[in-house]
Amino acid sequence: MASVLIDDREPPRIGERLAALGLTVTTTRLPHGDYQTFPHGINVLIERKTISNLLGSMSDRQIVAQAHGMVDTADLAILLREGAFRRGITQQLEYHDPRHPDADSTGWVRTGWAWSSFQGMMFDLALMGILIWDTHDLGHAGDDIAVIVGSLHQDQHRWIRERQRPNVLTADKTYRNVVWALCAFNGIGPDTAHSLLMGRSFAEIIQVASEEPDDLTAINGFGRVRAKRLHEEVTTRYGS
Repeated sequence: MASVLIDDREPPRIGERLAALGLTVTTTRLPHGDYQTFPHGINVLIERKTISNLLGSMSDRQIVAQAHGMVDTADLAILLREGAFRRGITQQLEYHDPRHPDADSTGWVRTGWAWSSFQGMMFDLALMGILIWDTHDLGHAGDDIAVIVGSLHQDQHRWIRERQRPNVLTADKTYRNVVWALCAFNGIGPDTAHSLLMGRSFAEIIQVASEEPDDLTAINGFGRVRAKRLHEEVTTRYGS
């Protein structure tokens, strides 16, 4: 059974809905995101925002800080936009909320936001690594969150674990980036990367791999076949 952590500031009705749909629900205070789950060992954060709340967080730039916090801590960050919205005839963003005092006779609210500005901000979030999911029925976010969580936990999505950067336990971001860079080469995992970096810089490793790959075989866990493979990867020319 899939489980999900819910921030204690979220409406209780959503947690109740998730539980009714078969998820194991735990309410807590989350430092980032509104919902958190761990399919196949990866960290997934979901931030839920109605369109009205989203526009407010765009105005004070809070969404930027939230996005940075999510992508810095999660393997997969998702923004769930709750509620129907559209581009109006005046090229403004409009959203549907019949309860809003400024809603017209059909329930649509003009925001004053240019559609292009709204789309531009959404594009920036996507570039940061935020996956955007829309649930057009206001008040029904629980159903879509259950779909996301349940789908991610299915065995056919186990491959998402392979697409994530390896876990590196270090407070040094520069060192972590170097380990990630080495792990991009075929056959090198975090442990081997750590061994390669003992007393060496990234540049020195690449130089040895390109000029004297056999010297790498003295490193624990690095055999001749792996050394040859790394040599080929760092010396192959492309586009010629």
